Amino acid sequence: MGDSSLFVPPPPPSPWPRRIVIATVLVLAVGALAYHQFRYYPEKRQVVRFLDALVAGDYPGAYQIWGPTPDYTYQDFLQDWGETTPIGRIRSYEIVSVGPPSEEVTISGKGTVRVGGRASGVVVVVRLNGTTEEVKLWVERKDKTLSFAPF
Repeated sequence: MGDSSLFVPPPPPSPWPRRIVIATVLVLAVGALAYHQFRYYPEKRQVVRFLDALVAGDYPGAYQIWGPTPDYTYQDFLQDWGETTPIGRIRSYEIVSVGPPSEEVTISGKGTVRVGGRASGVVVVVRLNGTTEEVKLWVERKDKTLSFAPF
């Protein structure tokens, strides 16, 4: 028979590898959720600034946020967004969705067209003055200028 004092049980496994795996999975999950929630934040914020200016009646400020061009004058802007439009003065708004343009777009008289590749902007869909009609705005990623979505 042997001496039982020589038998030494193996040490318990370290809890650290398991803890590191769990922490890594949690960090990745939170990171993915944060990315999904905030990936279009700058574009959405620009639309909020624009619509807040319209609600406040600051049409020159809203026009500057829109991104004036020689082809789209302040008078053109007022025809689209001023108080004499069919919807009237913007008093409230709701952002319905923010995201990349759809891969399939229906163009009046042309049918359905597939849009390929990475788009240079983001579509922000809004409802104005409590109506159910949706307005699609295009926000260019590089300079945050606004326009009506081309599709």
